[in-house]
Amino acid sequence: VDEDGLFSKTREATEVYENATENENDTVQSLMNEIDKYIENPSNPILKEPAILGTIVSENQTFDGRLKGTYNNPIIPKGFAPINENGADWGTEEGYKSGLVITDKVTDGESIGNEFVWVPVDGEIVKFERTEWKTGYLEKDECEETVPTEITTSITVNGGFYIARYEAGKPDVEELLTDGTIKPLSKQGATVWNNIAWSDNAINNEINSENGVVTVARSMYSESDTDCGVVSTLIYGTQWDTTLKFIGAYDIGEVNYATYATNSTGMGNYSGTNGGDTTTATPATCGLLDVFRQKNIYDMAGNLYEWTMEKNIKESSVPIRRGGDFRVSGLERPASYRSGSDSDSVGNSLRFPRSPLYKVV
Repeated sequence: VDEDGLFSKTREATEVYENATENENDTVQSLMNEIDKYIENPSNPILKEPAILGTIVSENQTFDGRLKGTYNNPIIPKGFAPINENGADWGTEEGYKSGLVITDKVTDGESIGNEFVWVPVDGEIVKFERTEWKTGYLEKDECEETVPTEITTSITVNGGFYIARYEAGKPDVEELLTDGTIKPLSKQGATVWNNIAWSDNAINNEINSENGVVTVARSMYSESDTDCGVVSTLIYGTQWDTTLKFIGAYDIGEVNYATYATNSTGMGNYSGTNGGDTTTATPATCGLLDVFRQKNIYDMAGNLYEWTMEKNIKESSVPIRRGGDFRVSGLERPASYRSGSDSDSVGNSLRFPRSPLYKVV
């Protein structure tokens, strides 16, 4: 008989002690977990919730929650979602080698928006630099460009940059204005936005306040856009060359990309291949065939020449086009092909890269 409640009080005291010990152990374990984050990688600890596949992030984020992005674990910009595509799996050790993809709009976890591919720049295998690829056409030394400091710094800090997955597509509007009010698309199946001049005015104007391809490219994600963590621009020749270096850097499975830059036969929409209608001079739609996809990036070879910020210094700084055309061959005009063209020339497409911290939010 427990007349004085001695047994009950002893049991209660024991339970209180056990609970306190359990809580203390939980607290200690929690602290150890936090310490482990720094010990595992003290220069880049886990400080945020990890990004989720198919979910738009509300701030610049990494897939594993790391504070900083790296070439193999890039920042997913505010307003975008990571999606897994064609062997490039977010969170896997070598997923970045196949071209990690992000999108700015999703429905039920699936992309319905503009898509971009991460170009990792580790400084060793893939360096951020202009490259001489092949003799016989316009050479690197005949061209020049000055990449803005904010872009080069962002690439250094973040370990790479994003590039539009597709050639620029036309939105479904009645009139395609080139003053920046109509934004281009980076979507599969879109009609390529061609017949657009580099500039309607002075070709030496880097700011390009007049209508033209530079203004259109910069309108997609502008400095004043607070919904996303990046800024768009027309691609620089250095970014084009670096992307080609990335495409040729790794052999994935049985695919060999080593010759893609200098002989793009069979790897882009050229004369004699499926896709373009050479009899009516009509290019293929953006990303028409998967055979034209390299590291998840479509049509850097063939279909349409693409304007860049590079200039031909031997011809009064006329803008440079890169890649080939569906009316020529992949050997004659491979992905690395450089050619100058007057700024008011039409018939070219455009591609615009983006860098995660080009705008810090």
